[in-house]
Amino acid sequence: MERVSFAEYEAAKLEIIKGREYKEYTDMDEYGRNHKTFCCKDGNTFWEITENGETEFWSTKHSESRKYVAEAPKEEPKNAEERKKVYTRLCKWLYWFADEMFNEEERGEKARAEFEKECKENPGKQVMYIDTSANNARVMKTCMKETRDAINFIRNPENDIEDWQLAGITAMLDKCNETGTVPYDIPTAIKGLLCMHILCEEK
Repeated sequence: MERVSFAEYEAAKLEIIKGREYKEYTDMDEYGRNHKTFCCKDGNTFWEITENGETEFWSTKHSESRKYVAEAPKEEPKNAEERKKVYTRLCKWLYWFADEMFNEEERGEKARAEFEKECKENPGKQVMYIDTSANNARVMKTCMKETRDAINFIRNPENDIEDWQLAGITAMLDKCNETGTVPYDIPTAIKGLLCMHILCEEK
């Protein structure tokens, strides 16, 4: 028997009942299987039998039965709440890096505009122009990418993250808040603490 996805099962049902007047009949047999029949006024019918999360279905338009197997709900990691806290804090760091990047880009644009204006107003004068905004913006962009990678890794429940790793990240962020500093290599350090350089390469 052909196995299909939930989307295909839904599409097969909608093909029969969508936009039509119908009645739904439900019954349970002696084996504990749940039977459902959708009878449309125009004669089209959809049947389904469900047992232990498996639904066999067919219709007047597709007489050959197919089977949809419901996926078991994914269990949350045991430390889901702590992961969420770390994830939320890193999202705030991501915003900070983005804000700094835009500030640097705007500062660079302003400095270039002032330099060009000075050159235009004083054509015979040597004008010095030193600007670090472009490099600073690149650094912020790298920090954003590394932070985003860490966030996506933490929010994925399939990635196994230990309590001590989350505690380590929390301690690093707490120390930054305490000292009022933002080390630009901390996102890379967080990725290292999560062993992403090993796990992501394996995948």
